[in-house]
Amino acid sequence: MKKLKMYKENGEFVIERVNQFGTSFKRSFITEEGFQEGLDSYNWVIHEYDIEVSDNLRDLVVKRF
Repeated sequence: MKKLKMYKENGEFVIERVNQFGTSFKRSFITEEGFQEGLDSYNWVIHEYDIEVSDNLRDLVVKRF
């Protein structure tokens, strides 16, 4: 199953996409606005992913989807 992980690391917002083969791809965002724009790119395919969101970003992600 493909996974989409969202968390903060070293003060940056991170979206980590893990494909069905276990290979991961990370995108980091310095601002909350940039993070939200990054989330928007998954609007059309979000149903294809198992979602993992850190507690400190949960409200932000739920508002976006």
